[in-house]
Amino acid sequence: MQGEDMLRHTVLTLAGVLAMSTAQADTYPSRPVTLVVPGPAGGTPDVVTRMIADKLRSQLGQPVIVENKAGANGFIGTAAVARAAPDGYTLLMGFAQTMTVNPVTFKKLPYDPIKDFAPVARLVTFELALATPASVPAGSLPELVSWLQAGRGKYSYGSFGAASPSQFAGDMFNRKAKLDMQHVPYKGSAPLVTDLVGGQVQFGFVVLQVAQQLAQGGKLKIMAVTGERRQPAAPDVPTMTESGYPDVNATGWYGVYAPSGTPAAVVARLEQAVDQVMQQPDVRQKLVEQGVNPAFFGHEALADYTRSEIARWRGIVAQTGFNALD
Repeated sequence: MQGEDMLRHTVLTLAGVLAMSTAQADTYPSRPVTLVVPGPAGGTPDVVTRMIADKLRSQLGQPVIVENKAGANGFIGTAAVARAAPDGYTLLMGFAQTMTVNPVTFKKLPYDPIKDFAPVARLVTFELALATPASVPAGSLPELVSWLQAGRGKYSYGSFGAASPSQFAGDMFNRKAKLDMQHVPYKGSAPLVTDLVGGQVQFGFVVLQVAQQLAQGGKLKIMAVTGERRQPAAPDVPTMTESGYPDVNATGWYGVYAPSGTPAAVVARLEQAVDQVMQQPDVRQKLVEQGVNPAFFGHEALADYTRSEIARWRGIVAQTGFNALD
């Protein structure tokens, strides 16, 4: 009899939780939602986030306020969302850097990308461009490799930060092409691009859209892009894979996460809203213009993807011999 009572209690409890979750979804959201970007205003991640947030307003019936919390390799903003109430009113725009690279490049994180978050949806992917100063006497990747090898030991390459995808793409290319170049880490993509244009470093992996804008003005050259396929925004630029460097892969992405414990029905409501936004032709066109590729999938796929990307980056980092940072 006691066993039957326990079973009845469990069933009633689950039914109550389901009813509460459904009720929350029916009334959610009843006030503005905050979407945290763990990076500065003005960059591509911020522009993409604001574009999506603006469209989400009509889907959710409430304002979606973008809040920039930059600093410490994305630690500050990401950790803030991890500690937020799990009610769907504070969300994170997660990046490849914060969710899958940081976990394998830092000894300690103030958040756990798996335990502390409920994935909602992936939005986009993007590739990095191998860019050089316009003054470099090379018109293709093979010519660049020959030129750098001829001056082995004299040249350096830059990245937009220590332990960043930009660094690891550069490290892999440096090793595979046997260039013997010195790595120069910058504090962000803007100073890296400035020194690339000025010729202080001989190459760097930067966001494709940024490289394209400067290449059109004759300030940079684009030799190749990461990824397995040519990019719609740059169909004439070869990939690192087809150029003989398949291991030089630094695909980035953005995805929405909620704090762990957010009701499943609320996560489903958010996923549906994001999906509807990502299906809009004008949104997809504007995203391509920003140099990113629409690549939506839902919460279950994002959970699996986050885990697989952590494992992939662990392998990449191990190949470079990188020592985890404190």
